[in-house]
Amino acid sequence: MSARSSDNEISQVLSVMSEPTRIKIIRLISGSGELRSIDLLPEFEITQPTLSHHLNLLLENNVLTARKQGRYVYFSINRATLGLVAELMAGIASGKVSKPVAKKSGSAAASKKEDKEEKSVIKVKPEKDKSGKVRKDKDKKDKDKKKKKKDKKDKKKKK
Repeated sequence: MSARSSDNEISQVLSVMSEPTRIKIIRLISGSGELRSIDLLPEFEITQPTLSHHLNLLLENNVLTARKQGRYVYFSINRATLGLVAELMAGIASGKVSKPVAKKSGSAAASKKEDKEEKSVIKVKPEKDKSGKVRKDKDKKDKDKKKKKKDKKDKKKKK
């Protein structure tokens, strides 16, 4: 794993973990080794769907792992991912963090390929409707619909 991708992964993990409910989920699971959502729910003042949302975010970002047994899903800590975070934090605390690696000036083709990959991640294509036309902004579209309905009502009142 390159330094750049592990930095991105660590950044994403820290972002997901920065919510107090998720930190508590991680603490509880870490202390028990493995827990089901039904075991976690009484520890919070949130609904089951909200807890599921938090668990899914932690799963998607490899903070937790899940194991299904029968009708239950058992959650545990992904030690590999949190090991990367712990390694970074230990390095920061000790002052022994290596500097970020500068981009190597390799072939121009490799450099262009990396640039294309970065741009493709950032670029967002606009949504299109059934006819292939680019959709308007959702708020503007809703306003247009409301205006059309109002115009129809006004026409009916005049008749």
